[in-house]
Amino acid sequence: PKVKRKKRKPYPISLNLSNCKYEVIRMVQKKLGWKEVGDDDDWQVYWTDTSVSIERIMRLKRTQKINHFTGMLEICRKKSLAKNMLKMSKLFADEFKFIPKSFILPAEAPEFLAQFSSKKKKTFIIKPDGGCQGKGIVLVQAAEQAMKALEELVTENVVAQRYLAKPYLIEGRKFDMRIYVLVVSCDPLRIFIYDEGLARFATEVYQAPTEDNLDDVYMHLTNYALNKHNENFVFNESAEDGSDGSKWSLSGLREWMSAAGEDFEEAWRRIEDLTVKTLISIQPILQHNYRSVLPPENDGFSCFELLGLDVMFDNKLKPWLIEVNHSPSFTVDTPLDLAIKEELISDTIELVGIDPRVIKKLKAEERECSRNRLFGNSKGFEKVPPTDEELSTMREAVLKQREKYEDKHLGGYTRIYPPEDRELLAHYNALIEGAQKAFRESFPSK
Repeated sequence: PKVKRKKRKPYPISLNLSNCKYEVIRMVQKKLGWKEVGDDDDWQVYWTDTSVSIERIMRLKRTQKINHFTGMLEICRKKSLAKNMLKMSKLFADEFKFIPKSFILPAEAPEFLAQFSSKKKKTFIIKPDGGCQGKGIVLVQAAEQAMKALEELVTENVVAQRYLAKPYLIEGRKFDMRIYVLVVSCDPLRIFIYDEGLARFATEVYQAPTEDNLDDVYMHLTNYALNKHNENFVFNESAEDGSDGSKWSLSGLREWMSAAGEDFEEAWRRIEDLTVKTLISIQPILQHNYRSVLPPENDGFSCFELLGLDVMFDNKLKPWLIEVNHSPSFTVDTPLDLAIKEELISDTIELVGIDPRVIKKLKAEERECSRNRLFGNSKGFEKVPPTDEELSTMREAVLKQREKYEDKHLGGYTRIYPPEDRELLAHYNALIEGAQKAFRESFPSK
Protein backbone atom coordinates (compact mmCIF):
# COMPACT_ATOMS: atom_id res chain seq x y z
CA PRO A 1 0.00 0.00 0.00
CA LYS A 2 1.10 3.54 -0.76
CA VAL A 3 2.31 5.49 2.24
CA LYS A 4 0.30 8.67 2.54
CA ARG A 5 2.50 11.69 2.70
CA LYS A 6 1.71 14.04 5.51
CA LYS A 7 0.63 17.43 4.28
CA ARG A 8 3.26 19.96 5.20
CA LYS A 9 1.98 22.75 7.32
CA PRO A 10 2.36 26.18 5.68
CA TYR A 11 5.05 28.43 7.12
CA PRO A 12 3.45 30.22 10.10
CA ILE A 13 2.99 33.95 9.43
CA SER A 14 3.66 36.24 12.40
CA LEU A 15 1.93 39.63 12.53
CA ASN A 16 3.42 42.32 14.77
CA LEU A 17 0.49 44.27 16.28
CA SER A 18 2.37 45.81 19.21
CA ASN A 19 1.40 49.29 18.01
CA CYS A 20 -2.11 48.55 16.69
CA LYS A 21 -5.26 49.22 18.71
CA TYR A 22 -7.86 47.95 16.23
CA GLU A 23 -9.65 44.72 17.06
CA VAL A 24 -10.76 44.12 13.45
CA ILE A 25 -7.11 43.59 12.41
CA ARG A 26 -6.85 40.87 15.08
CA MET A 27 -10.12 39.32 13.90
CA VAL A 28 -8.73 38.98 10.37
CA GLN A 29 -5.37 37.72 11.71
CA LYS A 30 -7.13 34.95 13.66
CA LYS A 31 -9.25 33.96 10.64
CA LEU A 32 -6.07 33.64 8.58
CA GLY A 33 -4.50 31.45 11.27
CA TRP A 34 -1.66 33.92 11.69
CA LYS A 35 0.14 34.45 14.99
CA GLU A 36 0.13 37.80 16.82
CA VAL A 37 3.61 38.73 18.06
CA GLY A 38 5.42 41.71 19.58
CA ASP A 39 8.39 43.88 18.63
CA ASP A 40 11.01 41.54 20.07
CA ASP A 41 9.75 38.51 18.14
CA ASP A 42 10.48 37.43 14.59
CA TRP A 43 7.66 38.77 12.37
CA GLN A 44 6.73 38.85 8.70
CA VAL A 45 4.18 41.69 8.72
CA TYR A 46 4.19 44.80 10.92
CA TRP A 47 0.85 46.64 11.10
CA THR A 48 1.15 49.88 13.05
CA ASP A 49 -1.25 52.78 13.63
CA THR A 50 1.54 55.36 13.45
CA SER A 51 3.95 56.47 10.74
CA VAL A 52 7.33 54.71 10.58
CA SER A 53 10.85 56.11 10.64
CA ILE A 54 13.35 55.63 7.85
CA GLU A 55 15.50 53.66 10.32
CA ARG A 56 12.66 51.14 10.72
CA ILE A 57 12.51 50.67 6.93
CA MET A 58 16.29 50.32 6.83
CA ARG A 59 16.13 47.35 9.23
CA LEU A 60 13.57 45.41 7.15
CA LYS A 61 14.58 41.88 6.21
CA ARG A 62 13.72 40.31 2.84
CA THR A 63 10.93 38.33 4.53
CA GLN A 64 9.27 41.37 6.14
CA LYS A 65 6.60 43.87 5.07
CA ILE A 66 5.42 47.01 6.87
CA ASN A 67 2.18 48.95 6.39
CA HIS A 68 3.63 52.44 5.84
CA PHE A 69 6.02 54.28 3.54
CA THR A 70 8.27 56.99 4.91
CA GLY A 71 7.30 60.21 3.14
CA MET A 72 3.55 59.51 3.01
CA LEU A 73 3.00 62.29 5.58
CA GLU A 74 3.76 64.66 2.69
CA ILE A 75 0.08 64.27 1.76
CA CYS A 76 -1.30 63.16 5.14
CA ARG A 77 -0.39 66.34 7.00
CA LYS A 78 -2.68 69.18 5.96
CA LYS A 79 0.13 71.73 5.48
CA SER A 80 2.25 69.35 3.41
CA LEU A 81 -0.74 68.36 1.28
CA ALA A 82 -1.48 72.03 0.54
CA LYS A 83 2.20 72.67 -0.26
CA ASN A 84 2.48 69.67 -2.61
CA MET A 85 -0.77 70.47 -4.42
CA LEU A 86 0.38 74.08 -4.90
CA LYS A 87 3.74 72.88 -6.29
CA MET A 88 2.00 70.57 -8.79
CA SER A 89 -0.62 73.13 -9.82
CA LYS A 90 2.20 75.54 -10.72
CA LEU A 91 3.58 72.89 -13.07
CA PHE A 92 0.22 71.66 -14.39
CA ALA A 93 -2.32 74.45 -13.94
CA ASP A 94 -5.43 72.51 -15.00
CA GLU A 95 -4.67 69.14 -13.40
CA PHE A 96 -4.81 69.85 -9.67
CA LYS A 97 -8.01 71.85 -9.25
CA PHE A 98 -9.60 69.27 -6.94
CA ILE A 99 -8.46 70.64 -3.60
CA PRO A 100 -10.08 73.76 -2.06
CA LYS A 101 -7.86 76.87 -2.01
CA SER A 102 -5.62 76.56 1.03
CA PHE A 103 -3.28 78.78 3.04
CA ILE A 104 -0.46 77.59 5.28
CA LEU A 105 -0.47 79.58 8.50
CA PRO A 106 1.13 81.59 9.98
CA ALA A 107 3.50 81.81 6.95
CA GLU A 108 0.76 82.90 4.51
CA ALA A 109 -1.28 84.94 7.00
CA PRO A 110 -1.16 88.25 5.01
CA GLU A 111 -2.44 86.54 1.82
CA PHE A 112 -5.06 84.67 3.82
CA LEU A 113 -6.38 87.77 5.63
CA ALA A 114 -6.51 89.63 2.28
CA GLN A 115 -9.22 87.13 1.20
CA PHE A 116 -11.70 88.91 3.47
CA SER A 117 -11.21 92.37 1.91
CA SER A 118 -13.59 91.78 -1.01
CA LYS A 119 -17.33 92.51 -0.78
CA LYS A 120 -18.20 88.91 -1.55
CA LYS A 121 -18.41 86.96 1.72
CA LYS A 122 -16.01 84.02 1.82
CA THR A 123 -15.99 81.25 4.39
CA PHE A 124 -12.81 79.45 5.42
CA ILE A 125 -12.34 76.44 7.65
CA ILE A 126 -9.28 76.58 9.91
CA LYS A 127 -7.77 73.21 10.89
CA PRO A 128 -4.77 72.16 13.01
CA ASP A 129 -2.12 70.53 10.78
CA GLY A 130 -2.11 67.13 12.51
CA GLY A 131 -5.68 67.24 13.82
CA CYS A 132 -8.30 64.55 13.37
CA GLN A 133 -11.93 63.74 14.28
CA GLY A 134 -12.99 67.39 13.92
CA LYS A 135 -10.89 68.59 16.87
CA GLY A 136 -9.85 72.26 16.83
CA ILE A 137 -11.76 73.13 13.62
CA VAL A 138 -13.16 76.66 13.32
CA LEU A 139 -15.22 78.38 10.57
CA VAL A 140 -14.53 82.07 9.89
CA GLN A 141 -15.94 84.74 7.55
CA ALA A 142 -13.97 87.83 8.61
CA ALA A 143 -10.34 88.79 9.27
CA GLU A 144 -11.12 89.59 12.95
CA GLN A 145 -12.67 86.14 13.45
CA ALA A 146 -9.69 84.51 11.74
CA MET A 147 -7.13 86.33 13.92
CA LYS A 148 -9.10 85.48 17.08
CA ALA A 149 -9.31 81.81 16.05
CA LEU A 150 -5.57 81.66 15.34
CA GLU A 151 -4.77 83.20 18.73
CA GLU A 152 -6.97 80.65 20.52
CA LEU A 153 -5.53 77.58 18.79
CA VAL A 154 -3.00 75.63 20.85
CA THR A 155 -0.80 74.82 17.84
CA GLU A 156 0.84 77.21 15.39
CA ASN A 157 0.72 74.57 12.64
CA VAL A 158 -2.54 75.44 10.93
CA VAL A 159 -4.15 75.34 7.49
CA ALA A 160 -7.01 77.57 6.33
CA GLN A 161 -9.06 75.95 3.57
CA ARG A 162 -11.85 77.48 1.50
CA TYR A 163 -15.14 76.08 2.78
CA LEU A 164 -17.35 74.30 0.22
CA ALA A 165 -20.41 76.47 0.71
CA LYS A 166 -22.51 74.67 -1.94
CA PRO A 167 -22.18 70.95 -1.15
CA TYR A 168 -24.23 68.17 -2.69
CA LEU A 169 -27.01 67.36 -0.19
CA ILE A 170 -29.01 64.22 0.51
CA GLU A 171 -32.24 64.83 2.39
CA GLY A 172 -30.92 68.32 3.16
CA ARG A 173 -27.72 67.09 4.83
CA LYS A 174 -24.03 67.38 3.99
CA PHE A 175 -21.89 64.27 3.75
CA ASP A 176 -18.39 63.24 2.89
CA MET A 177 -17.00 59.94 1.65
CA ARG A 178 -14.22 57.84 3.11
CA ILE A 179 -12.44 56.31 0.11
CA TYR A 180 -9.95 53.50 0.77
CA VAL A 181 -6.82 53.44 -1.37
CA LEU A 182 -3.99 50.91 -1.26
CA VAL A 183 -0.44 51.62 -2.45
CA VAL A 184 1.46 48.33 -2.77
CA SER A 185 4.64 49.83 -4.21
CA CYS A 186 6.12 53.28 -4.87
CA ASP A 187 8.80 52.16 -7.37
CA PRO A 188 7.13 50.99 -9.53
CA LEU A 189 4.08 52.97 -8.42
CA ARG A 190 1.00 50.73 -8.06
CA ILE A 191 -2.27 52.15 -6.71
CA PHE A 192 -5.61 50.43 -6.05
CA ILE A 193 -8.98 51.86 -5.03
CA TYR A 194 -11.55 49.91 -3.00
CA ASP A 195 -15.10 49.71 -4.34
CA GLU A 196 -16.65 49.93 -0.86
CA GLY A 197 -16.32 52.63 1.76
CA LEU A 198 -18.41 54.96 3.88
CA ALA A 199 -20.52 58.09 3.50
CA ARG A 200 -20.64 60.07 6.77
CA PHE A 201 -23.50 62.53 7.25
CA ALA A 202 -23.84 65.74 9.21
CA THR A 203 -26.73 65.43 11.66
CA GLU A 204 -28.39 68.83 11.19
CA VAL A 205 -30.08 70.08 8.00
CA TYR A 206 -27.62 72.22 6.06
CA GLN A 207 -27.88 75.98 5.69
CA ALA A 208 -25.33 78.17 3.95
CA PRO A 209 -22.79 79.56 6.48
CA THR A 210 -23.77 82.82 8.19
CA GLU A 211 -22.40 84.64 11.20
CA ASP A 212 -25.17 83.06 13.30
CA ASN A 213 -24.56 79.40 12.39
CA LEU A 214 -20.76 79.19 11.97
CA ASP A 215 -20.46 77.39 15.32
CA ASP A 216 -22.98 74.68 14.46
CA VAL A 217 -20.56 71.77 14.05
CA TYR A 218 -23.37 69.23 13.51
CA MET A 219 -24.47 71.15 10.41
CA HIS A 220 -21.09 72.06 8.89
CA LEU A 221 -18.86 69.12 9.80
CA THR A 222 -19.33 65.51 8.73
CA ASN A 223 -16.85 63.92 11.17
CA TYR A 224 -18.35 60.76 12.63
CA ALA A 225 -16.49 61.27 15.94
CA LEU A 226 -18.39 64.56 16.40
CA ASN A 227 -21.80 63.73 14.96
CA LYS A 228 -22.29 60.49 16.89
CA HIS A 229 -22.77 62.63 20.02
CA ASN A 230 -25.72 64.52 18.51
CA GLU A 231 -29.21 63.31 19.50
CA ASN A 232 -30.13 63.22 15.78
CA PHE A 233 -27.45 60.64 14.99
CA VAL A 234 -28.97 57.38 13.73
CA PHE A 235 -26.87 54.23 14.23
CA ASN A 236 -27.07 51.45 11.67
CA GLU A 237 -28.71 48.45 13.30
CA SER A 238 -27.69 46.02 10.55
CA ALA A 239 -24.85 45.51 8.08
CA GLU A 240 -27.53 45.50 5.35
CA ASP A 241 -28.49 49.13 6.13
CA GLY A 242 -26.27 50.54 3.40
CA SER A 243 -28.37 53.66 2.82
CA ASP A 244 -29.98 54.20 6.17
CA GLY A 245 -28.98 56.20 9.24
CA SER A 246 -26.14 58.71 9.61
CA LYS A 247 -23.52 56.48 8.02
CA TRP A 248 -24.01 54.76 4.67
CA SER A 249 -21.95 52.34 2.63
CA LEU A 250 -20.50 53.62 -0.64
CA SER A 251 -22.53 50.99 -2.49
CA GLY A 252 -25.68 52.33 -0.77
CA LEU A 253 -24.71 55.87 -1.81
CA ARG A 254 -24.00 54.74 -5.38
CA GLU A 255 -27.44 53.09 -5.54
CA TRP A 256 -29.24 56.12 -4.09
CA MET A 257 -27.53 58.61 -6.41
CA SER A 258 -28.01 56.46 -9.51
CA ALA A 259 -31.72 56.13 -8.65
CA ALA A 260 -31.83 59.93 -8.29
CA GLY A 261 -30.56 60.24 -11.88
CA GLU A 262 -26.98 61.25 -11.01
CA ASP A 263 -24.01 59.97 -13.01
CA PHE A 264 -22.19 58.37 -10.10
CA GLU A 265 -19.84 56.38 -12.35
CA GLU A 266 -18.46 59.56 -13.94
CA ALA A 267 -18.04 61.12 -10.47
CA TRP A 268 -16.23 57.94 -9.33
CA ARG A 269 -13.91 58.15 -12.35
CA ARG A 270 -12.99 61.67 -11.24
CA ILE A 271 -12.33 60.40 -7.70
CA GLU A 272 -9.97 57.79 -9.16
CA ASP A 273 -8.22 60.54 -11.14
CA LEU A 274 -7.69 62.87 -8.15
CA THR A 275 -6.42 59.88 -6.13
CA VAL A 276 -3.74 59.03 -8.70
CA LYS A 277 -2.68 62.66 -9.07
CA THR A 278 -2.42 63.16 -5.30
CA LEU A 279 -0.05 60.19 -5.02
CA ILE A 280 1.90 61.22 -8.12
CA SER A 281 2.70 64.51 -6.35
CA ILE A 282 4.83 62.62 -3.78
CA GLN A 283 6.00 59.61 -5.80
CA PRO A 284 9.57 61.02 -6.09
CA ILE A 285 10.00 61.42 -2.33
CA LEU A 286 8.49 57.98 -1.60
CA GLN A 287 10.83 56.43 -4.17
CA HIS A 288 13.88 58.32 -2.83
CA ASN A 289 13.18 57.35 0.80
CA TYR A 290 12.57 53.72 -0.15
CA ARG A 291 15.45 53.13 -2.55
CA SER A 292 18.04 55.08 -0.52
CA VAL A 293 17.83 52.74 2.49
CA LEU A 294 17.04 49.31 1.01
CA PRO A 295 19.46 47.19 -1.06
CA PRO A 296 19.25 47.60 -4.86
CA GLU A 297 18.00 44.02 -5.30
CA ASN A 298 14.94 44.73 -3.11
CA ASP A 299 11.83 43.86 -5.15
CA GLY A 300 10.02 47.14 -4.34
CA PHE A 301 7.22 45.50 -2.34
CA SER A 302 8.49 45.68 1.27
CA CYS A 303 6.11 48.53 2.16
CA PHE A 304 2.41 49.02 1.55
CA GLU A 305 -0.06 51.65 2.75
CA LEU A 306 -3.82 51.70 3.18
CA LEU A 307 -4.97 55.33 3.02
CA GLY A 308 -8.33 56.90 3.82
CA LEU A 309 -9.18 59.81 1.49
CA ASP A 310 -11.95 62.18 2.58
CA VAL A 311 -13.79 63.43 -0.49
CA MET A 312 -16.84 65.69 -0.78
CA PHE A 313 -19.13 66.43 -3.74
CA ASP A 314 -20.21 69.98 -4.51
CA ASN A 315 -23.70 70.70 -5.89
CA LYS A 316 -22.41 70.05 -9.45
CA LEU A 317 -21.14 66.61 -8.38
CA LYS A 318 -17.48 67.64 -8.65
CA PRO A 319 -15.41 65.68 -6.12
CA TRP A 320 -13.10 67.70 -3.85
CA LEU A 321 -10.25 66.21 -1.84
CA ILE A 322 -10.57 67.43 1.75
CA GLU A 323 -7.76 65.43 3.35
CA VAL A 324 -5.77 62.18 3.34
CA ASN A 325 -5.43 59.91 6.40
CA HIS A 326 -2.37 57.67 6.68
CA SER A 327 -3.96 55.63 9.49
CA PRO A 328 -7.71 55.68 8.83
CA SER A 329 -9.90 54.57 11.72
CA PHE A 330 -10.76 50.87 11.81
CA THR A 331 -13.18 51.21 14.71
CA VAL A 332 -16.15 48.88 14.19
CA ASP A 333 -18.90 50.16 16.48
CA THR A 334 -21.73 49.48 14.01
CA PRO A 335 -22.52 46.29 12.05
CA LEU A 336 -21.99 48.25 8.81
CA ASP A 337 -18.48 49.31 9.90
CA LEU A 338 -17.60 45.74 10.82
CA ALA A 339 -18.86 44.29 7.51
CA ILE A 340 -16.99 46.86 5.38
CA LYS A 341 -13.75 47.06 7.36
CA GLU A 342 -13.29 43.34 7.97
CA GLU A 343 -13.61 42.63 4.24
CA LEU A 344 -11.37 45.62 3.42
CA ILE A 345 -8.57 44.38 5.71
CA SER A 346 -8.91 40.80 4.39
CA ASP A 347 -8.76 41.99 0.76
CA THR A 348 -5.83 44.29 1.56
CA ILE A 349 -3.73 41.50 3.10
CA GLU A 350 -4.63 39.21 0.20
CA LEU A 351 -3.61 41.78 -2.43
CA VAL A 352 -0.40 42.79 -0.64
CA GLY A 353 0.58 39.13 -0.95
CA ILE A 354 2.19 37.35 2.00
CA ASP A 355 3.26 34.01 0.53
CA PRO A 356 4.33 31.44 3.18
CA ARG A 357 6.21 29.40 0.53
CA VAL A 358 8.34 32.39 -0.52
CA ILE A 359 9.03 33.27 3.11
CA LYS A 360 10.06 29.66 3.85
CA LYS A 361 12.46 29.70 0.88
CA LEU A 362 13.99 33.05 1.87
CA LYS A 363 14.38 31.89 5.48
CA ALA A 364 16.27 28.80 4.25
CA GLU A 365 18.56 31.05 2.17
CA GLU A 366 19.19 33.26 5.21
CA ARG A 367 20.14 30.22 7.31
CA GLU A 368 22.47 28.97 4.54
CA CYS A 369 24.21 32.37 4.38
CA SER A 370 24.58 32.39 8.18
CA ARG A 371 26.16 28.89 8.11
CA ASN A 372 28.55 29.94 5.34
CA ARG A 373 29.64 32.97 7.32
CA LEU A 374 30.03 30.91 10.49
CA PHE A 375 32.32 28.36 8.82
CA GLY A 376 34.23 30.95 6.81
CA ASN A 377 32.92 29.69 3.51
CA SER A 378 33.32 32.55 1.05
CA LYS A 379 30.46 31.18 -1.06
CA GLY A 380 27.48 33.27 -0.08
CA PHE A 381 29.66 35.43 2.18
CA GLU A 382 31.10 37.79 -0.38
CA LYS A 383 28.11 39.31 -2.07
CA VAL A 384 28.76 40.70 -5.52
CA PRO A 385 26.43 43.66 -6.16
CA PRO A 386 24.16 43.13 -9.19
CA THR A 387 24.80 45.10 -12.37
CA ASP A 388 22.21 47.62 -13.63
CA GLU A 389 21.27 45.15 -16.37
CA GLU A 390 20.75 42.34 -13.85
CA LEU A 391 18.67 44.63 -11.66
CA SER A 392 16.51 45.67 -14.59
CA THR A 393 15.92 42.03 -15.62
CA MET A 394 15.13 41.03 -12.02
CA ARG A 395 12.65 43.89 -11.56
CA GLU A 396 10.91 43.12 -14.86
CA ALA A 397 10.50 39.47 -13.82
CA VAL A 398 9.17 40.46 -10.37
CA LEU A 399 6.69 42.86 -11.98
CA LYS A 400 5.36 40.25 -14.41
CA GLN A 401 4.88 37.81 -11.55
CA ARG A 402 3.29 40.54 -9.45
CA GLU A 403 0.81 41.50 -12.20
CA LYS A 404 -0.32 37.89 -12.56
CA TYR A 405 -0.79 37.64 -8.80
CA GLU A 406 -2.75 40.92 -8.59
CA ASP A 407 -5.15 39.93 -11.36
CA LYS A 408 -6.21 36.87 -9.34
CA HIS A 409 -6.35 38.50 -5.89
CA LEU A 410 -8.04 41.88 -6.38
CA GLY A 411 -11.07 41.21 -4.15
CA GLY A 412 -12.92 44.53 -3.99
CA TYR A 413 -9.96 46.49 -5.38
CA THR A 414 -9.45 48.01 -8.84
CA ARG A 415 -6.02 49.06 -10.06
CA ILE A 416 -6.01 52.74 -10.99
CA TYR A 417 -2.25 53.16 -11.58
CA PRO A 418 -0.87 52.08 -13.90
CA PRO A 419 -4.19 52.23 -15.77
CA GLU A 420 -5.11 49.93 -18.68
CA ASP A 421 -5.77 52.95 -20.92
CA ARG A 422 -2.46 53.74 -22.70
CA GLU A 423 -3.35 57.36 -23.37
CA LEU A 424 -4.21 57.92 -19.70
CA LEU A 425 -1.00 56.15 -18.66
CA ALA A 426 1.08 58.47 -20.87
CA HIS A 427 -0.73 61.45 -19.35
CA TYR A 428 -0.03 60.30 -15.77
CA ASN A 429 3.59 59.51 -16.63
CA ALA A 430 4.07 63.08 -17.87
CA LEU A 431 2.85 64.27 -14.44
CA ILE A 432 5.31 61.91 -12.71
CA GLU A 433 8.16 63.28 -14.83
CA GLY A 434 7.17 66.81 -13.80
CA ALA A 435 7.04 65.82 -10.11
CA GLN A 436 10.45 64.12 -10.36
CA LYS A 437 12.01 67.15 -12.05
CA ALA A 438 10.62 69.44 -9.30
CA PHE A 439 11.94 67.04 -6.66
CA ARG A 440 15.44 66.95 -8.16
CA GLU A 441 15.51 70.74 -8.35
CA SER A 442 14.47 71.11 -4.72
CA PHE A 443 16.73 68.30 -3.50
CA PRO A 444 19.68 70.46 -2.33
CA SER A 445 17.28 72.22 0.07
CA LYS A 446 15.94 68.95 1.55
